[in-house]
Amino acid sequence: MAERFGADITVEGPAPDVVGTFLVKRPESVDHDQFMVGLLGAIGSPDRLVMHHRSGFAVVVLSYGRAQRLKAYPWVETVGGIRFDPERFAAVTGTSAPL
Repeated sequence: MAERFGADITVEGPAPDVVGTFLVKRPESVDHDQFMVGLLGAIGSPDRLVMHHRSGFAVVVLSYGRAQRLKAYPWVETVGGIRFDPERFAAVTGTSAPL
């Protein structure tokens, strides 16, 4: 767009210290247990893990900067911000709220 229309393009995300909820997905080729060991080591505290499923994902609460650094690991395929309502999740699943 910049070349074609002469536009200035600026892409900015949140500040690195803004905390959010992120979905972290592993590649199918990576064992889930190995993924979880690596993820727990990278996030630094099990309290930051909201949930995970053996199908290949985890939901974590991290700063934006730390979440973006997860993308550098070979056992991470995708990292993306999500909206997560722990009370609604608990109501739907019949469990206690995970946060």
